[in-house]
Amino acid sequence: MHPAVAGFESLPRMTNSDTSIGLVSFDFARFFPQKFWVSNWASDETYPAGFCYKILTVRDKVDHKAELVLVRLQRNGTKEELHRAAVPIEELDKAASIFSVGLAKKFGLDFEEQDFSAVRTLEEFRALSQKYGWSLQNREV
Repeated sequence: MHPAVAGFESLPRMTNSDTSIGLVSFDFARFFPQKFWVSNWASDETYPAGFCYKILTVRDKVDHKAELVLVRLQRNGTKEELHRAAVPIEELDKAASIFSVGLAKKFGLDFEEQDFSAVRTLEEFRALSQKYGWSLQNREV
């Protein structure tokens, strides 16, 4: 774990929810999408076909924490979960910036912040996801 996030507890995936976009889940009762940060695509010697990063967060309204998941995607569809932690809501942007700023510097990436914090229903999530350019499949939600 990065030293700057040493105070954040690692945790297993929140599993008592019924809506999933793959690596995170929400039920629109206790667990809600919060913010996502999505990088542009890049390539290097290790991933010549290309890669991008996503930071996905799910808000737990009971515990007032967010589950933060760092994911690397490859052009071939492979998804690698690189880090998962519980973060106090008020520390979420700071924690996410540790990853986004570090990855941006290392790989020359730009990250788009996508704010889902006002979403309360699956329909609202679908609508905002489409505005951000996400293509949700029926098996995912």
